[in-house]
Amino acid sequence: MKKYLIMAIIAASLIFAVPKALKGAFSDLGKPKTQQSFTLTLVETGKEITLSAEEYLTGCLFAQIDVSYHIEALKAQAAAAYTYALRLSMEGRELSNSTSYCQPYFTPAEAREYYGESYQKYLPIVKEAAAYGAEHPIYYENKPIYSVYHSVSTGTTNRPEYIWGINLPYLTSKSCPEDLNYKNLYFSREISVDDMRRYLLYYDPTLQMPLDYSAWFTDIVKDGNGYVQTVNVGGKTVSGGEVWRMLELPSTAFDIKWNGYCFAASGRGCGHGAGMSQYSANAMAVSGKNAEEILEYFYDGCSVK
Repeated sequence: MKKYLIMAIIAASLIFAVPKALKGAFSDLGKPKTQQSFTLTLVETGKEITLSAEEYLTGCLFAQIDVSYHIEALKAQAAAAYTYALRLSMEGRELSNSTSYCQPYFTPAEAREYYGESYQKYLPIVKEAAAYGAEHPIYYENKPIYSVYHSVSTGTTNRPEYIWGINLPYLTSKSCPEDLNYKNLYFSREISVDDMRRYLLYYDPTLQMPLDYSAWFTDIVKDGNGYVQTVNVGGKTVSGGEVWRMLELPSTAFDIKWNGYCFAASGRGCGHGAGMSQYSANAMAVSGKNAEEILEYFYDGCSVK
């Protein structure tokens, strides 16, 4: 059970964490098409499984979103998960259940263990949303998009330039005032000197860490919504997204300070902050918006096929 709890907590914050998944963002993929099945690798065992699109999306929904959310929010999430998998598949990329470079997926056994008695309660609703997602890919200029998503924003969504160093015209900053009501909006974390050194040098062995610990992180530049654009780390200017990945922080909206005995990281939001906020998607659904309206709000200029 502990493994699945950890997976659920980190799913939305680490999803799409590796920028290589966003390379070739405007490659010519030909005419729009859908896909009826997916083959993915289960990273824990290395086993490959082939699933129908609906089976795959059912497992994705159980792993990616609070399935007690409104059905229209679940449909929107299913369409986003389907489109992301479709995009990677059309580029010849490997699919897996890795939260580091693909997207989370629960096998039926994992979903049953995680949800317990609630699994059967939510299964029909999740299947309905999965069926919708498999028939409604999201396109921009005749290509399936990188339909990234996250748990909750800072009140406004983030831009991909700060996270992955790439501009995607359909991922613009969107107002999400309901996200400010999220129960666990704020986070704090303490990191020891040894752990911080290990994190940073694992990510970039060339970093120079001075004896003055307060100089390890300087010149933090943020946008007006709290998302970190750049930070000077060990003498190098890196993006907020890079630090988020280095330290596996809950959000790309953060502060890091030396407090005299350890590094104190704090911030708000959950996830990279780009694309669709699941929490706001649910609020929109509760207010009467359908899945297509939700998707077209978060993914600028896109159409739901």
